[in-house]
Parts: sequence; C-alpha cells; structure tokens
Amino acid sequence: MTDSGNLPELQDLEPLDDGAPAPASAPGMAADQATLMALRSGMAPPAFNPSCLDRASYRMLMASVLMVLGCLMPFGADSSLAGYQTMSGAIFMFISLGMLWTWWGAIHNNRSTSSSLKWLGLCFLPLITQVMNLLAYDPQAALDAAKAAGYLPSAAQISAGWGELFSDMGTALSKDASAVTGAAANSVENWFRCFGSGKMILFLGALFAEYFFIMGLAGGAKQNKQQKAARSKQAAERKRR
Repeated sequence: MTDSGNLPELQDLEPLDDGAPAPASAPGMAADQATLMALRSGMAPPAFNPSCLDRASYRMLMASVLMVLGCLMPFGADSSLAGYQTMSGAIFMFISLGMLWTWWGAIHNNRSTSSSLKWLGLCFLPLITQVMNLLAYDPQAALDAAKAAGYLPSAAQISAGWGELFSDMGTALSKDASAVTGAAANSVENWFRCFGSGKMILFLGALFAEYFFIMGLAGGAKQNKQQKAARSKQAAERKRR
C-alpha cells in the first residue's frame, strides 16, 4: 500500500466564478478590446459589421429590402394577389432575394464580390419593366377594369394624369384635416392601387440600387482623380528639391 505520509500537500483551489457578467468596458480598456467583448457578449446585430465602413453596402441592402417588400405587395387593384404570385413578380422576387443575400454577405465580409455586381446588373430588369409600365399606364382604363372586376366601388375616383396626381397629393397633404380622407386623397390612393403599390415600391428599390451604384462609380472616379493629382503634386515637389 502507498504511504500517505509521503504524498505532497495539495494546493487550495481558487473559488469558482459566480457567473456575473463582466463590465462592458473597464477603465483604461482599449477600444478594440471593448468592441471584441461586445461582440462576444451575444449575437451580432443583423446586417451590421463594425468593421464595415462602406456606406454603399448598407445602401444596397436598403434598396434590396425595398425590392423584396414590393414583391410581397399587390401588383394591381386585386389586394389578395401579391406580386410574387405572378410570373414576373416571382422573377423579380428572385432578383431581390439575390441582392439581399449578396449585399448582406458583403457587409459581413467587409467587401463586395463579383456576385454582388451581377445581381446589381440584374436589377435593370425590374427597373426597365416598371418604367415601361409607368409610361403605358392609363389610370382611367385601369380604374374601369378594377370596377368591372369588383375590386373598387363604382363611385371610386382616380387622378387622371401626372399633373392631376401631384395636384391631388398637394391637396391631400394640406393642413385641412378633411382633405386627408377627401376625394383628392382617395384619388391618389386609387391611382397607386390600380397601378400596383408593389410595382411602385419595387421600382423605387431598383432605382435606388442603380442610383447608388452610379454615384459610387462617380465618387470612386473623383477620388482616383484627386489621388492622382496629389501624387503628381508630390512628385513635382520632390523634383524641385
């Protein structure tokens, strides 16, 4: 048998941690350490990366959300028929989800890829389609078809053209409280309902996406030009010395 008198003395163990959460930021703690602790303290917020400072990625994500929202809304006067339930709406929904997926990933990885630009190029399809729909839109004919199908009451009115639409918008947004529920407001609402509120939201999302892309290209070209001018200026100063 082993002689217990020859065994070394065991050291006392430290008490277990009581599990209390550590402070978010101790005095004198570096900013990067505080950020790391904040990230480890729970799940990361959706579609946000503190290391991603590219505003274009967040703008593209916002445009993608608008496009998805538009596909979930009606594409016509029939409020029971969502846009994604139609063939064209299903294609636009596919493009919108592709945009949402790739730009969410761009924010997560802090860089965009060729896939992001490919889906951005496909946004021209819903943009051009809705522009053509707007140009061919006849409000009165759309209202008559909606009344015949029973989607709107026979007494419903609609803004006849673009000029009347903006005029009715101004009347509906006036300080008169009765104008909010008056004929002008109903005419504007019926204009968008007969055209398709989902189509309009989809159009705005695709328009914002392409606008942000073009502005990003213009901003990048301007920045490259400024950097080139600064390098030329520095090279000229070195030659003078």
